[in-house]
Order: sequence, then structure tokens, then C-alpha cells
Amino acid sequence: MSKFTDKLVQVAKAEWEFFGYSQYNLDGTTVDGKKEHHDGAWQRIGDYWRLLGGGYKNLTGKDRGKPWSAAFVSFCMHQADAGDKFKYSAGHATYINESIRARNKNDAEALYNAHKKSEYFLKIGDLVGYWRGKKKITIDNALSVGWYQSHTDIVIEIGDRFIYVLGGNVGHSVTRKQLRTNSAGKFVDTRYPWFVVMENQS
Repeated sequence: MSKFTDKLVQVAKAEWEFFGYSQYNLDGTTVDGKKEHHDGAWQRIGDYWRLLGGGYKNLTGKDRGKPWSAAFVSFCMHQADAGDKFKYSAGHATYINESIRARNKNDAEALYNAHKKSEYFLKIGDLVGYWRGKKKITIDNALSVGWYQSHTDIVIEIGDRFIYVLGGNVGHSVTRKQLRTNSAGKFVDTRYPWFVVMENQS
């Protein structure tokens, strides 16, 4: 793994540990960790918001109506020293679209490059993303839509016919999800409307 990838996984796992190891497994079992409204947790979410600055710096983490999943990913990227190669944002669409632009330009220097899940084998440090809401989002229409509801998770481990990913604001916590791959290692999970895999090119 690259130095960036190694640090990204370390940072994400440290946040998961802080939130008490919340987990969703393929067999339907779950583990509950610390929730966003618990003491300690909301203050940490406030740290995520302050990183984004601007109109978000005054959010404390008690603002439960504000989805913080993209702020979590942005925090992890910043702590892993992504620098100006990542589009820190309160909305996943910002950096998903940036990875799609990198794909369209064949930009080998971009930190993340978009792929359709059917054409790529995942590795640690990648991001996987799905759309939310009523309008179906694809790699082909995302840029014309511009902003859309979405979610991304960080790939932290590759197993036999599964991967583990970490995401924020999943079950009101930082949660590890177990997602399905096939025997060849392709990402085939269908529990969410996944439309993009973002390759870590570091």
C-alpha cells in the first residue's frame, strides 16, 4: 500500500474504534456502537464539521438533521494527508464527480479515478458509492445532474468473497459494513444502489 493508503486506513479504523465498532454483516447480524448523540460522539462529529469550515464550522455535532457522512470521509482524507488532491465537501457528489472528471480525462495524477463496479477489481483505499433519492445516478449522467444525494464508504479490507468498508453516519455512527464480492473479486453487492467505484491512484 502507498503511504497515503496506509494512513487513510489507520485514520478510518481509529474513528471506528472511537465510535465503538458498530458493524453490519452479510449474515444480517449487527453490532451497535456509540451513536451520534452520545457524549463524546457528537463532539467528534463537530471536529469533522470544523474541518470543512465556512458555514459548517459552527455545527457542533448536535445538529442531527445534518448528514455528516461526507464530512467523515473528508476528515479521514485530510488526516491522511490528501492535501489539495481531494475535494473536501459536505456532499459526496463533489468528490465523486471529481473522480468522474478524472476518468473522462484519463488523469493518472488524480487521487481518485471513477470506474463502474462491473469493470474494476477493488483494492484497499478505494471508495465505493451509491446514489440516494428518486433520480437514478450513473457515471454517465452524474456530471450533468451536478448535485445529487449519495453516500461513499472507504474500503479497508479485502476478504474471500467480501470486503469491509467504513462509513460515517451509518446507523448514526461510524460503521463497518461487510459487502459482497464474487469468487473473482468483483464487487457484486446489491443491497445498495452502487454506481461508482473510486480507484485510489496514490
